[in-house]
Amino acid sequence: MQPATPYLQLYIKNGILVGHYREKVHINLAMAHDIVSSRLAFTKGKAYPTMIIGHGIVSMDKPAREYLSSAPATEGLIATAIVVDSEFHRIVGNFFISVNRTPMPVRIFRDVTRAEKWLQKFV
Repeated sequence: MQPATPYLQLYIKNGILVGHYREKVHINLAMAHDIVSSRLAFTKGKAYPTMIIGHGIVSMDKPAREYLSSAPATEGLIATAIVVDSEFHRIVGNFFISVNRTPMPVRIFRDVTRAEKWLQKFV
């Protein structure tokens, strides 16, 4: 694993960029900008399907959600699977996806294996 920020680690597995959040992360707009900058530096201009393992995310403010779903923030992302750890987070995540539309496919999963299988279509 390669450290990207104090709250996120990035690595590539089977052609998929994986972002694994650390525990107890409250994401604000400044952190969202840092996450995107770190991802772009890490991928060096190459586009990837991406899996976000969001188990450590406690909250994300509205400006951060809006920025992370914008075209500039999703540059270099082919598709994104967000893996959550509860049915509640899956429901909330699906709500936010419907509100904050992205220019790429995004799906919420409870299972890493299913998320990887879906993302392999984009590798």
